[in-house]
Amino acid sequence: MNKQLGIVLPNNFVINPVVLDCCLGVDGYGPPGLFKPTYNKKINRRQSTTVLKSITRFEKVGNFGAPIWWPNGWSMTQYGFPLPKKFCYTPIGGGSTTNSFGLTNDGFDDFMYNVVFCDEFIIPSIFLEFGTGSTEDLLKAEIAAIYMGEAIKNNYFIGKTDGINSLSRIIAVVLNVYCPNDTNGVCLISNEKIAQVIKAFKDTVGNIPVGVKYSYMQDISLAVTINREVDIAFHQAINTIPFRALFGYKKFSPLSHIGHGGVSGPAITQKALGYAKNLRTALGPDAKIIGGGGISNLNDAIERAKWCDAIAMGILVNKNTDEANKIIDYFA
Repeated sequence: MNKQLGIVLPNNFVINPVVLDCCLGVDGYGPPGLFKPTYNKKINRRQSTTVLKSITRFEKVGNFGAPIWWPNGWSMTQYGFPLPKKFCYTPIGGGSTTNSFGLTNDGFDDFMYNVVFCDEFIIPSIFLEFGTGSTEDLLKAEIAAIYMGEAIKNNYFIGKTDGINSLSRIIAVVLNVYCPNDTNGVCLISNEKIAQVIKAFKDTVGNIPVGVKYSYMQDISLAVTINREVDIAFHQAINTIPFRALFGYKKFSPLSHIGHGGVSGPAITQKALGYAKNLRTALGPDAKIIGGGGISNLNDAIERAKWCDAIAMGILVNKNTDEANKIIDYFA
């Protein structure tokens, strides 16, 4: 291996060369199953870094969290018959999949209660809800960001490495600024206003490193603004591409009844690589970038490493754990 990957954080913790992104759930135990998380015991977590699935200030049922016996656990298809929202992860051919899990989580307070039991170092992902982008919604977003920042700061303590005596295993926080409340997937909010909320969070958590995660639907100029206005430790992009953004109306989405879904796997590899290239060009050589989306094998990871400081894997971790471990071992 010629290039040494990894990101040394300001607090001297390290984001390993390979990141396990969103695939181990909101608590780091494993992906959601029909009734409970399914712990992935095979993945090499000691030589990788786990970024959790995004959490929100308050509980959200999402598309995957509602039990199938709840009234809102079902979604009516366009053909007039119901389909359990539990089953919203669908292969679309060529090794690619589409999912529409939504922001399924029990809320920030529940997360902070449970995170003390996690025995791995983790990076929580906090979803900043900007709503419609109105002045009132932006104020709510900033208040929520400060609340969550204060809670993390007050519980930020790295104890013994056995995990039993650790109050918290949080080494950094990534803020997810993708907003699905607009028909195009991104609220029409100025870059400066988004940066303002991120800065409020960063100022609150103090010395805890903060990263920002972007969507394929967001213009690179947002990253440039945030990089200029806020002391960001790293940037992350991306994990999925919205089905309609990838295929338009040329291809039928099997999840059309729940927002069409986001595509992962080989179908998005080249577009995700292009986004990483554009991000690197815009931010310059000194910016720290985690690059994901469509990494399905070692060759994909090696190509992405030319533009990024760490590689993010999602679906591959649980779909082909052996291949994921192969990539981790290669960059370790």
